[in-house]
Amino acid sequence: MRKIIIKNRQNNKECQELTLDEFKSKFKIELNSAIQVYSHDKQQKDALKPPFMHSNNNHEEDFYRDLRWNFNNNAQTVYYIDKIEY
Repeated sequence: MRKIIIKNRQNNKECQELTLDEFKSKFKIELNSAIQVYSHDKQQKDALKPPFMHSNNNHEEDFYRDLRWNFNNNAQTVYYIDKIEY
């Protein structure tokens, strides 16, 4: 089972260990916001490419492929994913 280690950016002491489902429910608002930012960025990049180079439209699936980087760089929150243990 996948464990996600979450830390607080402000003090690095507050640490939580959550499963993916717990993470999704606890950070639902931040996660939805981060997915929207990610999707918007992908759409902007695709607009500059010729049609045959467009990526698929399932941006949420793409977001979860690299959850740590995408959440840490697109979510407006004081928390960040320190690591994901498999």
